[in-house]
Amino acid sequence: MAIDWESISTAALSLSALALLWFILRLRQRRLLASTTNPFEYSGEARNPSDLMVPDAEALAELDRLLVLRSDSDE
Repeated sequence: MAIDWESISTAALSLSALALLWFILRLRQRRLLASTTNPFEYSGEARNPSDLMVPDAEALAELDRLLVLRSDSDE
């Protein structure tokens, strides 16, 4: 009786593909459940947007430094 290696490898690869697909879908489901139960959802909004409108001394110094670096690289 000859062993048909092509059929065995096809079956093994098919089983591993199904196992990986099942694993990926299980991870996806777990992440979806975790994201819906998280009460601290990130909205991307600033906590106090009016504070961003007034630059402080450190921000102005950083802006000056970046402008100097940019002007030096243009020359």
